[in-house]
Amino acid sequence: MAVLAILRRDLNRYRRNPVRTALLFSMPLVMAGIFTIVFGGGGVDQVSIRILLWDEDDSLLSTLAEGAAGSSEADGQLDLVPVGADGPAMMDRGEASALVHIPAGFTDDFLSGTPTVIDIVKNPSQRFLPQVVEEGAGVGAAVLSAASRSFRDELTQVKSMVDGQGFPTDLAVATLGSGMNNRFRTLESVLFPPVLGLETVKLTDKGAEEDSQGILAYFLPGLAVMGVFFLAQSATRDILRDRESGLLRHLLTAPVSPADFLAGKCLSALIVSSLGLSLLILFGVAAGVSWGPPVAVTLLALATAVAASGTLLLIMSLVGSERQGDALTTIVIISWSMLGGAFVPISQMPDFLKPISASTMVYWATDGFNTLAVHDGGLGDIIFNISVLFGVGLAFLAGGAFILGRRIRRGAV
Repeated sequence: MAVLAILRRDLNRYRRNPVRTALLFSMPLVMAGIFTIVFGGGGVDQVSIRILLWDEDDSLLSTLAEGAAGSSEADGQLDLVPVGADGPAMMDRGEASALVHIPAGFTDDFLSGTPTVIDIVKNPSQRFLPQVVEEGAGVGAAVLSAASRSFRDELTQVKSMVDGQGFPTDLAVATLGSGMNNRFRTLESVLFPPVLGLETVKLTDKGAEEDSQGILAYFLPGLAVMGVFFLAQSATRDILRDRESGLLRHLLTAPVSPADFLAGKCLSALIVSSLGLSLLILFGVAAGVSWGPPVAVTLLALATAVAASGTLLLIMSLVGSERQGDALTTIVIISWSMLGGAFVPISQMPDFLKPISASTMVYWATDGFNTLAVHDGGLGDIIFNISVLFGVGLAFLAGGAFILGRRIRRGAV
């Protein structure tokens, strides 16, 4: 049959040019791998920040800060190294992410309400970890500043006790305790319970591995959908290439009708898109991604292939040359991928963009795969996505085939 002959010829074209096919497959995989490395990393426990502490104050506050940094909660994440005047030279050699310098008289200045400064020297050869140290020091400074303003009278009393000779009197201790109690009562609404709650989750090796796989499962579906659209672009582009090379004119002089030609091209686009997405899914499975129930994944993959093929066929039917088709379809695929959640989560987009996102086929495919892979959804959760992809994809296929058939009969293609 003529339809099968055209289909076989198109598939052989991909087989004879494996480099182009490999590039189309590798693009979403490479991008997903990069995103996984950047945002996943391999677990928080593998990150250790080496900090040099140059403490010239050697008083209560600096001791408390050093103890907090060396606590069990920070074990493995903060490597705090006490140093002396050799600290700046060690930083010049790049031996740590940052140097924290607590000047002499720091505690006295804090208790008396005198402005003071903690110096942070960052390693210029590192970008992220020194910034973490600086932000952490900023949080600590904000806490001390708030405490200084809220408990100014009480801190002044503490300083007088520290500067005095011998133990403070019972009256002084009672007065301080009463003042602290009254001050805490005024802050009760924000301290009990705290306005901000923090929860620390420690990942085991298994948890870190699952977290990395979760990052891959989050990015791979959208990038795989984008890759399928580029595969469909390659398949439908051949229609214009056959026209410009004169092959279509020769085929139509043989016992091949325009309907046979278009049917073969539509089947070629559908098969290439389906096989491409299937291979990308298998790569994800090999990397540890759980895509979801097989039946739901299969139906969604077929619906995505239909939507990609229909969209690209319709666009190619409206342009006049292969170059125009390449330019227009690339713009559509990239913009749909950005708006549809392949790069940026829909939840992070401005509200006015979300209705526009829902107008793209990438959105319905990516949302469906994320529902299965990330949110443990089932077939019932994505049935609407499948319906939209199948419905719009078939409509685009029919519209593109109709326009191309009409142009072929008129000799415009």
